[in-house]
Amino acid sequence: MWKSAAAMLAGVLAILVSPTLPAATLLAGLSLPLVFAAFYWKRLRWLLFLPLGAAWCYMAAAAHLATRLDAGYEGREITLSGWVSSLPQEKGGLTDFQFQVETLDGHAPGPGVPGLVRLSMQDIPAAPEAGEHWRFGTKLRRPRGFMDPGGFDYEGWLFFHGIGATGYVAHEAAPLPGAPRYPLLRLRSALRMRIQAALAGDEFAGMAAALATGDQGGIDDDQWQVLQATNTVHLMAIAGLHIGVVAAFLFFLTRALWRRSAVLCLRCPAAVAGAVASLVGAAVYAALAGFTLPTQRALIMLAALTLGVLLRRRLRAADTLSLAMLGVLLWDPLAAGEASFWLSFGAVNAILFVFSDRVRASHGWLQDLLRTQWAVGIGLLPFLAFFFQQAGLGSPLANFVAVPVYALCVVPLVLTGTMLLFVWPWAGTMTLKLAALVMGLTWPLLDRLAHLPAGMLSAPSPAWYLAAIGLLGAIWILMPRAMPGRLPAALLVLPLFILPASGLAAGDFDVTLLDVGQGLAAVVRTSGHVLVYDTGPRFRSGSDTGQEVLIPYLRSQGIAAPDLAIVSHGDSDHAGGLMSLRKAFPAMPVYTGAPERIPDAQPCLRGQHWDWDGVHLDLLYPDAGSALSGNDASCVLRISGAGGTALLAGDIMKKGEKRLLELGPAGLRSDLLVAPHHGSNSSSTPAFVAAAGAREVWFPVGYRNRWDFPKPEVVARYLGIAALADTAADGALCMQFRRGYAPVLSMRWRRDAARLWTAH
Repeated sequence: MWKSAAAMLAGVLAILVSPTLPAATLLAGLSLPLVFAAFYWKRLRWLLFLPLGAAWCYMAAAAHLATRLDAGYEGREITLSGWVSSLPQEKGGLTDFQFQVETLDGHAPGPGVPGLVRLSMQDIPAAPEAGEHWRFGTKLRRPRGFMDPGGFDYEGWLFFHGIGATGYVAHEAAPLPGAPRYPLLRLRSALRMRIQAALAGDEFAGMAAALATGDQGGIDDDQWQVLQATNTVHLMAIAGLHIGVVAAFLFFLTRALWRRSAVLCLRCPAAVAGAVASLVGAAVYAALAGFTLPTQRALIMLAALTLGVLLRRRLRAADTLSLAMLGVLLWDPLAAGEASFWLSFGAVNAILFVFSDRVRASHGWLQDLLRTQWAVGIGLLPFLAFFFQQAGLGSPLANFVAVPVYALCVVPLVLTGTMLLFVWPWAGTMTLKLAALVMGLTWPLLDRLAHLPAGMLSAPSPAWYLAAIGLLGAIWILMPRAMPGRLPAALLVLPLFILPASGLAAGDFDVTLLDVGQGLAAVVRTSGHVLVYDTGPRFRSGSDTGQEVLIPYLRSQGIAAPDLAIVSHGDSDHAGGLMSLRKAFPAMPVYTGAPERIPDAQPCLRGQHWDWDGVHLDLLYPDAGSALSGNDASCVLRISGAGGTALLAGDIMKKGEKRLLELGPAGLRSDLLVAPHHGSNSSSTPAFVAAAGAREVWFPVGYRNRWDFPKPEVVARYLGIAALADTAADGALCMQFRRGYAPVLSMRWRRDAARLWTAH
């Protein structure tokens, strides 16, 4: 069974790791030898699952790609009708929800017309409810997200969830007649509202709602950071632990009650009745969670165990897990592209590996619990390093305390309280408050562990082969004590968490312009120092690119902390991420052209400079006593080393450029120029373009931004003398400056990290 599951997974991955969807004829040609071999040698019939997995994944991927929004719909108002198909999430005056399309400008879903879109609405008096029939006047765009090393792949997330467009409600929003759809979704919405009303004002109301309905929108950002730092996020995602609690309770309760009736026992054994009841109850709970991937995996495993009971056969744990993997991949082959798939099966495999083929006599629940946490902690290290570039040192202790508390106390209390809300509201409210009290008692420990000094192991983005070697090391560490080489096996895992040297010699430096949408964020790195220039925008939802882009990028490059930050001026698209950056690196000094808007920052002044590892960083602007403000007060930084020069000009406009021209051509000459003010008509005057004389010009712009930056006239001024690139089309960009070589554009991340779902 495990060979079949592994073969199907390999076939699925062969499609998912491709930069483009391969031709169907090529796929068929490669599959034929495997099919012939499987039919010729009976022992190789498990190989049939490899082409099956590839073909099944190919069809699912092709279907998702075909229903992406046609480019012709972008940039104009579109009328949508359909049904709200998710629980709306409100944050910062912004309401997000998924919308099942009935018609798009009169067209039914099909090629170029998505069946599912993700919409947002701002400052609306009455948000649409789950399952309701609505008509919206919208503006849509094709799936698009930031493309940066270490960053979250939003385009991939949209692809895996079948979302063919994103957008916002532009003008019209009207409910349509007709009965609402999705009764299960409406039940989840009703449960969420009742729980929130019962725990109004309680900081753990969102976590209680997540445990009952799978809706995690009520968990605030600070709580998420604690959960992520302690690797206890799984407690809030209804999965094997939660399904197992419900199933075990129903099994033992049903079996005990069934045994009290001789008539029932004669008709059906008590164990069978208990197994069926546990499966039905677990299915109901999984439905309330929205049938997410972890619940699918747990439910399929439980179904396999139930099948074994009904057939009077005991399945091996490995066969049960393999059957669960086959079931998940047959249900949705694209699930293998998400981190939760690997974390779910990785954790269960680690536990089974530690407890299988060992002495069956129990050594006590405490020792078994410790062994479980040891298995999960070690087994998931390579996966955490590969997907998230970090692992919490306090996570084993956090899980050791939290898992039994939540499994034995919090989850039963939340589910009991939720059911009681419908029949005895007072008792339900008291039960939920008791659950919140228990969560409150354990939270200080989680919070303390999350904020331990050096409590996170950083793992610079490892290549897949390093992660595979690390996984081999983790498996070896989990071997029985008698197995030799367990301690040296740690050396296979250790490279995942060793911060690499920059690889830069004295006088060398790199400039990376990150993709932060319509904003600017850049990182300058020398052999021993790092400077952050601008931090990108902040969003109405409360998040910012400091947290979403900058910090993950620094972590992925093995950068422990930046030495300095320069915020060119106070506009949100340049300074929006500073709060998150300061929170992560409180000792980091900050310079800015708008000290009146950036607290505890020193002003940028011409003449300030830093000499780092043979690289010179000079502030050319603004002048001391300058009366300019706003964009024209932007800090202008020039970096020069043995391999060339780069100029970061912020948002200076014509007045600022005129002041800079007083330095003369020698003072502005650069190999790389990050174009002033995103390529607007208010900057990049012909005189400035000629004085800079850059051979490479980058535009920090957002995809289809409302200002249409960079302006065609500005692009034309640079086009004759420089090679051009922009973050909207290319993602993150990196230029290497090395002694004895011309500057080299070493990274266009949208091209270099492309997968079949990546927009071009």
